[in-house]
Amino acid sequence: MSDINGIKPVSTTTLTPKPTGRGGASFADALSKAMSGSASSGSPGDPRHIPLPGSGRAAEGFQERALGIRARRQELIASNIANADTPNYKAVDIDVREAMRDALNATATPMSLSTTATKHIAGQASSTFQGPTVKYHVPAQPSADGNTVDMDVERSKFAENSVMYEFSVDRVKGHYKDLIELLNSIK
Repeated sequence: MSDINGIKPVSTTTLTPKPTGRGGASFADALSKAMSGSASSGSPGDPRHIPLPGSGRAAEGFQERALGIRARRQELIASNIANADTPNYKAVDIDVREAMRDALNATATPMSLSTTATKHIAGQASSTFQGPTVKYHVPAQPSADGNTVDMDVERSKFAENSVMYEFSVDRVKGHYKDLIELLNSIK
Protein backbone atom coordinates (compact mmCIF):
# COMPACT_ATOMS: atom_id res chain seq x y z
CA MET A 1 0.00 0.00 0.00
CA SER A 2 1.22 3.48 -0.76
CA ASP A 3 1.52 6.42 1.60
CA ILE A 4 -0.86 9.31 1.07
CA ASN A 5 0.64 12.52 2.47
CA GLY A 6 2.79 10.45 4.81
CA ILE A 7 -0.20 8.58 6.27
CA LYS A 8 -0.47 4.85 5.76
CA PRO A 9 -3.98 3.55 5.06
CA VAL A 10 -5.45 1.10 7.56
CA SER A 11 -5.87 -2.41 6.21
CA THR A 12 -9.16 -4.21 6.89
CA THR A 13 -7.14 -7.20 8.11
CA THR A 14 -5.99 -5.20 11.15
CA LEU A 15 -9.55 -4.73 12.35
CA THR A 16 -10.72 -6.99 15.13
CA PRO A 17 -13.68 -9.11 13.99
CA LYS A 18 -16.87 -8.44 15.92
CA PRO A 19 -19.48 -11.23 15.78
CA THR A 20 -22.87 -10.11 14.55
CA GLY A 21 -24.86 -13.15 15.57
CA ARG A 22 -25.18 -14.38 12.00
CA GLY A 23 -22.63 -17.13 11.63
CA GLY A 24 -19.87 -15.09 13.29
CA ALA A 25 -19.27 -12.82 10.29
CA SER A 26 -18.37 -9.24 11.08
CA PHE A 27 -18.60 -5.96 9.24
CA ALA A 28 -14.84 -5.99 8.66
CA ASP A 29 -15.03 -9.47 7.14
CA ALA A 30 -17.95 -8.50 4.92
CA LEU A 31 -16.19 -5.31 3.84
CA SER A 32 -12.97 -7.11 2.99
CA LYS A 33 -14.91 -9.71 0.96
CA ALA A 34 -16.83 -6.98 -0.85
CA MET A 35 -13.64 -5.05 -1.62
CA SER A 36 -11.92 -8.18 -2.95
CA GLY A 37 -14.93 -8.96 -5.14
CA SER A 38 -15.94 -12.21 -3.46
CA ALA A 39 -19.21 -12.36 -1.58
CA SER A 40 -20.59 -15.23 0.46
CA SER A 41 -24.16 -14.32 -0.48
CA GLY A 42 -23.64 -15.07 -4.17
CA SER A 43 -22.95 -13.28 -7.38
CA PRO A 44 -23.23 -9.50 -7.88
CA GLY A 45 -26.68 -10.12 -9.36
CA ASP A 46 -27.87 -11.57 -6.08
CA PRO A 47 -30.61 -9.37 -4.55
CA ARG A 48 -28.77 -9.40 -1.21
CA HIS A 49 -25.62 -7.97 -2.79
CA ILE A 50 -24.94 -4.37 -1.83
CA PRO A 51 -23.21 -2.55 -4.69
CA LEU A 52 -20.25 -0.37 -3.80
CA PRO A 53 -20.05 3.12 -5.30
CA GLY A 54 -18.05 3.08 -8.51
CA SER A 55 -18.44 -0.66 -8.94
CA GLY A 56 -19.36 -0.15 -12.59
CA ARG A 57 -22.96 -1.29 -12.40
CA ALA A 58 -24.76 0.06 -15.47
CA ALA A 59 -28.21 -0.60 -14.04
CA GLU A 60 -27.66 1.23 -10.77
CA GLY A 61 -30.89 2.98 -9.88
CA PHE A 62 -32.88 0.91 -12.38
CA GLN A 63 -35.38 -0.30 -9.78
CA GLU A 64 -36.01 3.28 -8.68
CA ARG A 65 -36.66 4.28 -12.30
CA ALA A 66 -38.90 1.22 -12.78
CA LEU A 67 -40.86 2.28 -9.71
CA GLY A 68 -41.32 5.76 -11.18
CA ILE A 69 -42.47 4.31 -14.51
CA ARG A 70 -44.97 2.03 -12.77
CA ALA A 71 -46.27 4.92 -10.65
CA ARG A 72 -46.72 7.11 -13.74
CA ARG A 73 -48.55 4.30 -15.56
CA GLN A 74 -50.84 3.82 -12.55
CA GLU A 75 -51.74 7.52 -12.68
CA LEU A 76 -52.51 7.33 -16.40
CA ILE A 77 -54.67 4.22 -16.05
CA ALA A 78 -56.55 5.77 -13.11
CA SER A 79 -57.13 8.87 -15.23
CA ASN A 80 -58.48 6.70 -18.05
CA ILE A 81 -60.89 4.96 -15.66
CA ALA A 82 -62.01 8.29 -14.18
CA ASN A 83 -62.75 9.65 -17.66
CA ALA A 84 -64.57 6.57 -18.96
CA ASP A 85 -67.79 8.56 -19.44
CA THR A 86 -66.19 11.75 -20.79
CA PRO A 87 -67.11 12.33 -24.46
CA ASN A 88 -64.14 12.43 -26.87
CA TYR A 89 -61.66 11.42 -24.15
CA LYS A 90 -58.69 9.56 -25.62
CA ALA A 91 -57.19 6.82 -23.41
CA VAL A 92 -53.42 6.97 -22.90
CA ASP A 93 -50.84 4.46 -21.70
CA ILE A 94 -47.12 3.80 -21.50
CA ASP A 95 -45.26 1.07 -23.36
CA VAL A 96 -43.56 -0.38 -20.28
CA ARG A 97 -40.95 -2.42 -22.17
CA GLU A 98 -39.85 0.62 -24.17
CA ALA A 99 -39.80 2.80 -21.06
CA MET A 100 -37.72 0.23 -19.13
CA ARG A 101 -35.30 -0.10 -22.05
CA ASP A 102 -34.96 3.70 -22.20
CA ALA A 103 -34.40 3.82 -18.43
CA LEU A 104 -31.71 1.14 -18.66
CA ASN A 105 -29.97 2.84 -21.59
CA ALA A 106 -30.19 6.34 -20.13
CA THR A 107 -26.78 7.92 -20.12
CA ALA A 108 -25.35 9.33 -16.94
CA THR A 109 -23.62 12.18 -18.73
CA PRO A 110 -24.35 15.47 -17.02
CA MET A 111 -26.67 17.96 -18.64
CA SER A 112 -25.86 21.61 -17.94
CA LEU A 113 -28.52 23.81 -16.41
CA SER A 114 -28.99 27.35 -17.64
CA THR A 115 -28.67 30.34 -15.35
CA THR A 116 -30.91 33.33 -16.00
CA ALA A 117 -29.44 35.71 -13.44
CA THR A 118 -25.89 36.49 -12.37
CA LYS A 119 -26.52 35.29 -8.80
CA HIS A 120 -27.73 31.85 -9.90
CA ILE A 121 -25.46 28.93 -9.15
CA ALA A 122 -24.39 26.99 -12.22
CA GLY A 123 -25.19 23.30 -11.97
CA GLN A 124 -25.54 20.08 -13.83
CA ALA A 125 -28.27 17.45 -13.85
CA SER A 126 -26.97 13.92 -13.38
CA SER A 127 -29.15 12.03 -15.87
CA THR A 128 -30.68 12.51 -19.28
CA PHE A 129 -33.61 10.13 -18.68
CA GLN A 130 -36.73 12.13 -19.54
CA GLY A 131 -39.37 9.64 -18.44
CA PRO A 132 -41.70 7.39 -20.37
CA THR A 133 -43.40 8.42 -23.60
CA VAL A 134 -47.18 8.57 -23.29
CA LYS A 135 -49.09 7.02 -26.20
CA TYR A 136 -52.75 7.00 -27.19
CA HIS A 137 -54.63 3.73 -26.88
CA VAL A 138 -56.31 2.45 -30.05
CA PRO A 139 -59.65 0.87 -29.08
CA ALA A 140 -60.81 -2.51 -30.40
CA GLN A 141 -64.29 -1.11 -30.87
CA PRO A 142 -65.03 2.61 -31.36
CA SER A 143 -67.71 4.25 -29.26
CA ALA A 144 -70.48 6.61 -30.39
CA ASP A 145 -69.25 9.50 -28.22
CA GLY A 146 -65.59 9.27 -29.35
CA ASN A 147 -64.32 7.97 -26.00
CA THR A 148 -61.59 5.32 -26.40
CA VAL A 149 -61.63 3.92 -22.82
CA ASP A 150 -62.49 0.23 -22.57
CA MET A 151 -63.23 -0.40 -18.89
CA ASP A 152 -62.43 -4.13 -18.99
CA VAL A 153 -59.02 -3.48 -20.55
CA GLU A 154 -58.29 -0.62 -18.15
CA ARG A 155 -59.21 -2.69 -15.07
CA SER A 156 -56.99 -5.51 -16.30
CA LYS A 157 -54.06 -3.13 -16.91
CA PHE A 158 -54.65 -1.49 -13.52
CA ALA A 159 -54.52 -4.85 -11.69
CA GLU A 160 -51.42 -6.01 -13.56
CA ASN A 161 -49.62 -2.72 -13.01
CA SER A 162 -50.55 -2.74 -9.30
CA VAL A 163 -48.84 -6.10 -8.84
CA MET A 164 -45.76 -4.95 -10.74
CA TYR A 165 -45.69 -1.67 -8.78
CA GLU A 166 -45.72 -3.61 -5.50
CA PHE A 167 -42.89 -5.78 -6.82
CA SER A 168 -40.82 -2.67 -7.62
CA VAL A 169 -41.57 -1.20 -4.18
CA ASP A 170 -40.44 -4.47 -2.59
CA ARG A 171 -37.18 -4.50 -4.58
CA VAL A 172 -36.35 -0.89 -3.71
CA LYS A 173 -37.33 -1.42 -0.07
CA GLY A 174 -35.15 -4.55 0.07
CA HIS A 175 -32.14 -2.64 -1.23
CA TYR A 176 -32.48 0.03 1.45
CA LYS A 177 -33.20 -2.60 4.11
CA ASP A 178 -29.84 -4.23 3.28
CA LEU A 179 -28.10 -0.86 3.57
CA ILE A 180 -29.72 -0.22 6.97
CA GLU A 181 -28.66 -3.68 8.17
CA LEU A 182 -25.13 -2.95 7.01
CA LEU A 183 -25.04 0.36 8.85
CA ASN A 184 -26.55 -1.19 11.99
CA SER A 185 -23.88 -3.91 11.98
CA ILE A 186 -21.24 -1.19 12.38
CA LYS A 187 -22.60 -0.26 15.82
